[in-house]
Amino acid sequence: MKSTALVLVKHARPVLDPSKPAKEWRLAAEGELQSKRLASRLRAFAPLRLVASPEPKASRTGQLVAAELGLQVSSVEGLRELDRPVLSLMSKAEYERKNAAIFADLDRRILGAESGRNALDRFSAAVGAELAWTEAQSLVVITHGTVISLFVGAHNEIDAFELWRKLACPSFVVLEVPSFSLREVMADAA
Repeated sequence: MKSTALVLVKHARPVLDPSKPAKEWRLAAEGELQSKRLASRLRAFAPLRLVASPEPKASRTGQLVAAELGLQVSSVEGLRELDRPVLSLMSKAEYERKNAAIFADLDRRILGAESGRNALDRFSAAVGAELAWTEAQSLVVITHGTVISLFVGAHNEIDAFELWRKLACPSFVVLEVPSFSLREVMADAA
């Protein structure tokens, strides 16, 4: 049977390190614990396949979830977050303002080398490839908030920026396959 649900999971809480780009951030100790608790919530989807972004915060979340569920996790390059350089830590308001611009103008590069549309296209291709050979009830993808929100917004009549604002570390959305209709948002899965 082909996959009937796509579960897109935002990674657990990382250590915010302003000396490194976000794509190099690792999980905080709290994030390690969150990942183990997250697994129990994901068990309800009976996943037989789990894939993750190669970024350390997502790949480690995936490793911990997979271990709790008795699964293997595969790293998929196309599932990484929108490419961002080293950024100084910003106030929450400034961070939200910059991210709002990503969703408002998908074709403009706001925070790095990649536009929102480029990130969406890359992420969509990776998800499509994984679904094409997933013979499971559900595919679980451990990834990042911006690409999740861009993807969900592209397939549903929702405000993608507002979804991005709601998604905590960790959180997840459940989409029907093949329509990608939004079925559930678990905005805080810690």
